[in-house]
This record gives sequence, C-alpha cells and structure tokens, in this order.
Amino acid sequence: MKAFKISVHIPHYVSGNSSNKSQIFTKVCNSYLKISRNIKIFVHTNKKIKKKNGKIKYIYHNLNNINPFKLTWLCRKLMFEQKDKFDIFIYSEDDIIFSKKNFNYWLKYKDICIQNRFNLSFLRIEKSFKNKKLYSTDQIKKIKFYLKIKKILFAKLESSYCALWIYDKQEFANFIKSKYWNFKFNLESISGSQLTREMSAYGWHAPNMDRYDASIIPIINGKLNTNSFIRHISNNYVQNSYSENPASLFGSNRVDKLLEKKLLYFYPKKKIYKILENLKMLIYKKMRFNLKNYKK
Repeated sequence: MKAFKISVHIPHYVSGNSSNKSQIFTKVCNSYLKISRNIKIFVHTNKKIKKKNGKIKYIYHNLNNINPFKLTWLCRKLMFEQKDKFDIFIYSEDDIIFSKKNFNYWLKYKDICIQNRFNLSFLRIEKSFKNKKLYSTDQIKKIKFYLKIKKILFAKLESSYCALWIYDKQEFANFIKSKYWNFKFNLESISGSQLTREMSAYGWHAPNMDRYDASIIPIINGKLNTNSFIRHISNNYVQNSYSENPASLFGSNRVDKLLEKKLLYFYPKKKIYKILENLKMLIYKKMRFNLKNYKK
C-alpha cells in the first residue's frame, strides 16, 4: 500500500472534570495512530496542553468572548496551509473511533463514488449495554433506496451526517476552492441553538451543498458493509436512554433493521428537494431528548 501522508484534525474542548473524556480521547488518537506511520494528528483545544508525542500536536485557541462551538472551525486555517503537504485530510469530532479497516474501506470505494458524484459515507454507531445491539445515531429513518455503480450495490442514506469527513488531496483542493470552505451557516434548530458544530463536521456533503448527489454505503450480502461502521465511543444516545429504540424516539434505527426489505432504485433529486429532505433530518436531530431526564 502506498505510504500516504495523512493529516487528522480534531477539535477537543476541555472543561471542568473531564477525566472520562480524556480517556475517550486517548482511545480516539490511538486508533488513528494504528492506521499509518505517516499520520499526524492536530488537536485543536481551548487549553494549553503539553504532551510529548511526535505524531500528535496540540494547538491552543483562545476562546475568550468566542462561542465555544466555533472551535470546530478554527482548524481550517491550518488545514488550508497543509493542502500541498499531505495526501489525505480527515476532520473528526473527538469521540469517534476511526480504525484501519475504516480507512481501507474508504480507499477501496472512494474513487468510484467521487467519479459518479456520490459521497462514500460511514455509519456512526453505538452499542446498547441492555440488548447488545448496534444502533445508528444518525439514520433515524429506514433506508429505502439503493443504486448500482459498476455492478456494486450501494444503499442511499437518509442522512449524510456522521461527524467525520475524509478527502484525498484532489478532492480537498476542490473543497477549499469552493464557497463552502468558509461557509457561514445560520440555520437554527427549534431549540434555538446554532448548528455550528454540525456544519463543520459535515465537510462538503451537508444537505444544502451541491457537490454530491447523495451519501452512500456499499451493500454486501444484503447488509450494510460493516467496514463503514465508525464507533461513537461516548455512547451518548444509547447508554442514556430507556427507550425501546435507544438512539431514537421515532421509528427503528437498529443497524440490523435499517434496510427496508424491498429497496427502490435511487434517482438523484433536484437540489431543492434534497435541501428540504435533509433539513427535516437536522431539525429532528435537535429535537431529540433524553428520556432519562424525565424518568421519575
């Protein structure tokens, strides 16, 4: 395999007693370091952290009088400066386990997807301690559509969000030239919060962007390719819920039940329909609440 030079950027906000978060973040970094010897991790944080590791660089950002959510955007200046120094660029939230099998999966399918205007996606998952089943944190509706590219079956995801994006050098170069690189997204959720963090984590495949026709995952033997599963290690939704469907209050999103029994062929929609469809998903995500808070 070619020795790709990989740049990973992770925003890591530190506040109060965060020992558990620190342990989670260590696992996240260790998983990346196993991918390649030529990987470098750039951690963007609000605290001055002095740790000696040639592969991990901590970058301090003064967030006084700045919305902490904007930390997620402050990495883009350095990423832009690195555009000619690395072959692959990754942005991720700080509680996502991205493994070597995830990376190899992306290498295998990313070119055929890009050539056909599709975003090769990942499925962010959590595991229920109660029933040991895997749940999708982002696919709150069952997958209804499929498509075929050069005899390969793909499922068209209902939501393109997975809290991570990864692009090769050419795709990244195109991204930073687009109007979306410094995109100002002002949509508010029903709860009134700005979707600042989500827009940064979308990368170039957000619902209001027009680079890709859809986000897709290969179907292997009638199931979603398991190499696309990235672990949301904080387990925020499943662990803290008493619902039958832990990560969702409406409908099933268990991974083994995500695919409809009879899929329809996907034909790309006009841009306006894609925007409306995905805005509904964004609004729903912000409306979700934790049943544990209401349990007497």
